[in-house]
Amino acid sequence: MIALETDSFRIEEMERSDSNRQFLLTVSGRPYKVGEFVYLILDGVSRKLTYQQISETLNARQSETHFGADDVARLVEDKLRPMGVFDAPQAETSQASNPALGNIYARYTLLRFNQYAWLLRIIQYVFSPVFFGITFVVALAANTYLMRELLALDHYVQNHNAATLATGDCDRGLWHMLVFYPVVLGILLIHELGHAAAGYRFGIKPKEIGAGLYLIFPVLYTDVTEVWRLGKLKRTIVNLGGIYFQLLINLILIGYLVSHFGDFGQINTTRYLIQLNVATIIINAIPFLKFDGYWIYSDLFSLPNLRRQSVLYVRNLAGKVLPSLRKPARANDPEVDLKNPFLLVYSLGRLWFLAYFFVFAFKTFFEVVLHYPQTTYQFFMDFSVCSAEPFLKSSLTVGLFAYFSLGYARQSRQAIRTAIRSRFAH
Repeated sequence: MIALETDSFRIEEMERSDSNRQFLLTVSGRPYKVGEFVYLILDGVSRKLTYQQISETLNARQSETHFGADDVARLVEDKLRPMGVFDAPQAETSQASNPALGNIYARYTLLRFNQYAWLLRIIQYVFSPVFFGITFVVALAANTYLMRELLALDHYVQNHNAATLATGDCDRGLWHMLVFYPVVLGILLIHELGHAAAGYRFGIKPKEIGAGLYLIFPVLYTDVTEVWRLGKLKRTIVNLGGIYFQLLINLILIGYLVSHFGDFGQINTTRYLIQLNVATIIINAIPFLKFDGYWIYSDLFSLPNLRRQSVLYVRNLAGKVLPSLRKPARANDPEVDLKNPFLLVYSLGRLWFLAYFFVFAFKTFFEVVLHYPQTTYQFFMDFSVCSAEPFLKSSLTVGLFAYFSLGYARQSRQAIRTAIRSRFAH
C-alpha cells in the first residue's frame, strides 16, 4: 500500500517477516504502530468517504467481525482524534518542543542531513547485515580480551602516576588538554554517525545530529525516528550502530596505547580515553535509560512503548495491594501483559536503577557542592591541568543541577497557580 500523508499525519507500511501487516502512523513527529484497519479508515477519511462506506471497505477485507458505521465513528472519535490525527497543522515548532525526541531538552542542531550525507554514502556499507554481524562479534570479543590485558598493566601505570603526584607535579600536561576533549567529542560524534549510517543503509533519512540534555547528562543525538518502519533486525542494527563504531574506535585507541608505551603523557591520555569510551558503551547499553539499550531491549522482546508499559505494570501491581493507587488508563495507553517475564524483569530492574541513580546523583551533588570552594581555590592557586579538570567538572555539575532546579521550580510554581485558580473558579 502506498504511504498516506496529510498536513497532520503520515502512515506507511512497516517491514514485516510474516504476513501480519502493520503500519507506522506518525502524528506531529510522534510514531505509533497500528494495524491495517487504521490505514483503511484514514484512507477513507482522506478520500472523504462516509463512515458507512468505510465500514463496507473494512468488512470487504475480512469476514470475522462485522463493522458498522457506528463502530468506525467510535474508532475515529475515541482513538484517532485524541491522538491529534485530524488536528489542523500548527506553525513550525521549535526543536525544543518536537515530541519525536521528547526526552532530550535544550536541543541544538550540529549537523543537518545535507551536510553529512556524502559521508553516509561512503560508510553505509559496513552495515550490510552479514558483514556487520561478523565484525561486531569479532570487535566485541577483541575488546573483551584486550581490556583484560590492559587491566593487568593498569597497576603499573597507576604506580607511576602516584609517584609523579607525590613530587607535586601534575601527571597530565598541555598535550592532554589539547587532545583529550576534542577526541572525546569526536568519539561521541562518530557514535551518532554510526546510527545515521546504519539508518541510511536501510533507506532512512537521518534528519540531524545535535546536542542536548537528557536528565542531567549532556548528550549528542541522531534523529532517526523513521526507523520504526523497518523490521526488527534492521532496527537492531541501527540501534547498535553507535556502539559498533565505538568498539572499533577502542581497538584503535588500544593499538595507539601499546605502540606508545613508555611515553607516560600519551599513555595517560589514551588510557583515560579508553576508560571513557568503555564507560559510554556501558551507559548506552543500559536499558533503563532511554539510550541504545532501551530500544534494543524493546525490540528484542517485542515490548513497544517499553517505559510506559513498565510504569503501567508497576502501577497495576501496586493497585492490587493499594486500590487507591489505581488510575484510569489514558486513551493511547498500551496493553500490559502482567504475565510477561521480560516486562517483569525490566520493571523491577528499572525501579532498582532509578532508586540507585537518584541516591547516587544526590550524593554526588552533595559532595561536589561541599568541596566546590576548595576545588575553586585549588584551581586559582595551582592553575594546572590536574586542578582545572576537577574545577570544570564541578562547575558543570553545579550548573546543570541549578538549571534543572530552576526549571522544576518554575513548573511547580505554575502548577500551584493553576491549582489555586481552578479551586477559586468553582
